[in-house]
Amino acid sequence: MESKPGNLCLTALVVIGLVTPAALLHGQKVVEGKGFKFAEYYDPPHETQMKSLLEGAKAVPQPGGRIFQITDARLQTFRVTGEGELVVEAPECSYDANERSVSSAGPLRLRTGDGRFYLEGEGFLWQQTNSSLHVSNRVHTVVHSEVASGQGAGPSTNALVPAAGEIHILSDQFDYAVKSGQAVYREDVRVSGTNMTLTAGTLTVDLPMGDRRLQSLIATENVAVDYLIGRTRTQARGQRASYAADTDQLHITGQPTWRADQREGRGDELLLDRKIGSFTAAGHAWLKMPGQGAAGSSFLPSPTLGATPGPRTTNQFVEILSDTYVIRTNSAVFGDDVRVKEWRDDKLQGKMSCALLTAAFSGTNELQQLVAEKDVSIESETNRFSAGRAVYTGTNGMLVLTEDPAWQAGARQGRGDVILVDVPRNEMFVHTNATMRLPADELGKSGGIGPAALRKPSSGIVSNQFAVISAEEYAVGPEKGRFQRHVRIDHPQMKWAAESVTAWMPAVGGRIARIVAEEAVAFDLIDDRGQKVHGTGDKAVYSYQQTTTATNETMELTGSPAVLTASTNIIGRNNVVLLNLTTHTITAPGRYTIRGTLASSTTDSPPAQKRKRKR
Repeated sequence: MESKPGNLCLTALVVIGLVTPAALLHGQKVVEGKGFKFAEYYDPPHETQMKSLLEGAKAVPQPGGRIFQITDARLQTFRVTGEGELVVEAPECSYDANERSVSSAGPLRLRTGDGRFYLEGEGFLWQQTNSSLHVSNRVHTVVHSEVASGQGAGPSTNALVPAAGEIHILSDQFDYAVKSGQAVYREDVRVSGTNMTLTAGTLTVDLPMGDRRLQSLIATENVAVDYLIGRTRTQARGQRASYAADTDQLHITGQPTWRADQREGRGDELLLDRKIGSFTAAGHAWLKMPGQGAAGSSFLPSPTLGATPGPRTTNQFVEILSDTYVIRTNSAVFGDDVRVKEWRDDKLQGKMSCALLTAAFSGTNELQQLVAEKDVSIESETNRFSAGRAVYTGTNGMLVLTEDPAWQAGARQGRGDVILVDVPRNEMFVHTNATMRLPADELGKSGGIGPAALRKPSSGIVSNQFAVISAEEYAVGPEKGRFQRHVRIDHPQMKWAAESVTAWMPAVGGRIARIVAEEAVAFDLIDDRGQKVHGTGDKAVYSYQQTTTATNETMELTGSPAVLTASTNIIGRNNVVLLNLTTHTITAPGRYTIRGTLASSTTDSPPAQKRKRKR
């Protein structure tokens, strides 16, 4: 029967027990010998094949007859095919016939027959009964690339080291069990290879000598790993790390953390995969990375919507919390309850939440694209975007929101089928079924576009009232908004219709200073005494200006002709009708028609001014 090939270094020294105990059993006296050799052969049908060969310069029996001192011992073991298996050398050792053990306080050297595995140390004990080896000091193991990469028993996985490299393992103590093929390194363990370095308190290696292939590594106690993934060197920390050679994956647990380039993170578990060049965090996953790329683009689009964005700084970073994430060289995927925060100079600039987030990076770690899906929310101060899906392109700063997208800036808010945001220019485009809701007083007491109460100044609009503007599409920038196609304005005191409306819109909370409505302009309003006024024209220009001494609010209505009616009475008909909303007067330059009354007679409103331009 073939011997088990895992009989490591001093296994073969036990062969001495095949000679000495036999002599003792037959009552023979064992004396000191020099230059001896002893060969053991396999059982039939391989009885001609040498199983082991023990050589020594000297064997000296000690008092009592059960312990023998061996000098310059050299043991070779062979497979049944004749292939060399192990070569063990010990300058000096003792063999205990009763305990069936070999020990020494001196050095030990072991290597495999092909030279791919080498071990040396000081102070050792070999127990034949359970086929185990213990080395107590200065353990140094060298594993060549063929063993580390799996070439000993199958195709190479190119795992820990390239073909030209090797792994060195240093520790204070070493234990090996032949039956399990498990080696354990203890105390101040240090592993170094071309693509990985590791330190730990304990390292367990699954390395059966029969396979001559590294199967797994398990490191425990303050584990620190420096691991090469693609071209990126990653440092990881944890309390336990396990490496599987067949998958080329390193699994780390025990409050693990990692760092790579300018990124760092943590999770309940980390998985580093060199085959696909990725590492995964699972459970309470956290990532920190630079907040802007080489081109100065922000990681997170900031919905300022009317305010000028602040200056970029170098102290800008992003934090991402999620249940899991997978980081690759040029991409990252975050899953389940994703929360993103962007910081600048220790001040929160914006945040985002979603169910799934995918990021793509260039070779310089600059953000290329960000895709957020399901329950997406992007916030900055009082501004917010929401959607079912958001795509942000970092190279041009464009944000596209779809699946029932909406936006909010202070008290203003809106929605549409598609929302596009040009972040660098701070412009927003809303397409199809587009609406905007804003405080009514931002459009003026009478809705801006249309005469104020022509009989008497309005008592004002309740602060919680709102106006709604709807259109097929609109664009809003830092200074103005433009609404296109089928524009409708629904204000508490008026309704407005036009094909195009442009409004010069100040920062959130400010009064709109100028509005231009064009094409098929029509409005209906009710003044403060219930008088209904209807106006039509081709164009209406509303202006509002306030100084420390006066307020000026006017509207110019033009058309072919422009017409104002109150109930069934025409009160103004001309190519141009000027409405002074401050003085509550109507001016019609050139030829005009004014007839009828606004309502019951009153003396508290100035009369309409009638003026005819000479022709």
